[in-house]
Amino acid sequence: MSKKKILYGKIVLDPKINKIKKIKSKLIDSCQSLVITVSDNDHPDIGYAPYIYKDNYFYIFSSELSSHIKLLINKKVGTFMLIKDEQDTKNIWARVRMKFQAKVSIIRRNISNFQEITDIISNKHGNTIDIIKEFKDFHLIKIIPIKGTIITGFGSAYNLIGMSLEVKSKIMGNLN
Repeated sequence: MSKKKILYGKIVLDPKINKIKKIKSKLIDSCQSLVITVSDNDHPDIGYAPYIYKDNYFYIFSSELSSHIKLLINKKVGTFMLIKDEQDTKNIWARVRMKFQAKVSIIRRNISNFQEITDIISNKHGNTIDIIKEFKDFHLIKIIPIKGTIITGFGSAYNLIGMSLEVKSKIMGNLN
C-alpha cells in the first residue's frame, strides 16, 4: 500500500498515515515517562525517566548515578520507548507503543534554555526538580530522535523517520 494517493492531480497522504500521526501525538502527550535502553557491549541496561517533549526533542533530567543514565551520557546514543498504560489498553497483546533510536546531548546549566526546559519539566512533573536541580550528578539530557517504529495494534506497525519521527511507511511482514 502506498502512503500517498493521487487525487485530481494532487498528492494527498493516505488517511491511515494521518490516523497514525494522531495516535503518535496522543501517545507522546499522554505518557509521562519513557523507557531507556543503552548497551554496553553484551549487557544492555534499562531504566526510565520522566520527560517533556518540545520542538521534536525529548528532555529528561536524571542522575548519572543511575547506570543507564551514565551509559547514555557516555555512549551518546540509546533506544527509547513510550507505551500506553496497561489499564487504558483493551488488549494487552496490542498495546500502543513507540520505540526509537536517538542521539543525546547534555544541556549545560549555563546555557540559556536550561532554565526554560527545567521550568517546563517542573510544570509537568511537579517541583521536585527544584530540589534535584542543585544536585551535580543530575543532568538535563536532550534526546534527538533518529528513527523508530510505532505499533498501534495487530497488523498495524509503521516506520518513523527523522527528528520529528515522521510516519513513513507501513511495516509489512512475510506470511509464509
